Amino acid sequence: MEDINIESYFNKKKKYYDSEIVINILEDILNKPIKEIKTEVNDKKVVVTKEEIESYLEQKFIEEDPELKRRIENPKPRSNNIKLGMTEQDIEDLSQRFIDNISSARYCFEPYTLEYFNKYTNILKNKINLLLNIIEKISNKDSYTILETLNDLDIKLDNNGNILKSDIIRLIKPTIYNINDLDEKLAYANDLSTYLTFKMSKHSLLKHDLSEGEIYPKKSLQIKDLYYGDLKGYVSLSEGQRKTLKEEQERNSKKLAKLLINL
Repeated sequence: MEDINIESYFNKKKKYYDSEIVINILEDILNKPIKEIKTEVNDKKVVVTKEEIESYLEQKFIEEDPELKRRIENPKPRSNNIKLGMTEQDIEDLSQRFIDNISSARYCFEPYTLEYFNKYTNILKNKINLLLNIIEKISNKDSYTILETLNDLDIKLDNNGNILKSDIIRLIKPTIYNINDLDEKLAYANDLSTYLTFKMSKHSLLKHDLSEGEIYPKKSLQIKDLYYGDLKGYVSLSEGQRKTLKEEQERNSKKLAKLLINL
């Protein structure tokens, strides 16, 4: 996803803008009214089903490797003579079965994969709706109903409801990014061929030492951290927020230094 050049919408000399410009910029970039944007976002969803995916994978198994499918469904029986132990043929068959099981994983459906796509896209939809609501309220000069949110994000409005250029950019960029991310994720999730190569399970997360929280976007609109505060998809930190976090970081560093000195 390419970065959007929002600077072209502004007069370099102006600091504050009529709040209506926020909706105007968004609608111009997406080439549709905000009502339509909201409707489209809420209508978007993962449409493929477990049954459709399993049917597709089964068909691909038959098309791509019918011999492997036959071996998986009709494995060779082991020798019944336990006293003689495993024969060379048994060992060979066992090795082939091991290889077959790995190869056949391509055609197995991991149910958590679909759960992952649904949860991921729902988080994005919720974030987009929150951002669109903020943009709409500000543009309609109805900001008093979201004052707590504006204060939390450090978005500044003057007495006439006009908004800072920097705050317009801080709202527009994550909104566009998340809408694009939602479209890309849904296109991937609704493509049946995705499930041939993309597998997600809770076991695989544990295997790679990952928690569920690490594979999804954060639900918050902003990350209040100096190192991660400018991640795409989140409202970037304002200069005021950066200053506050730096001061807090310095205070904590001094406290730690004193503790170490007094040890």
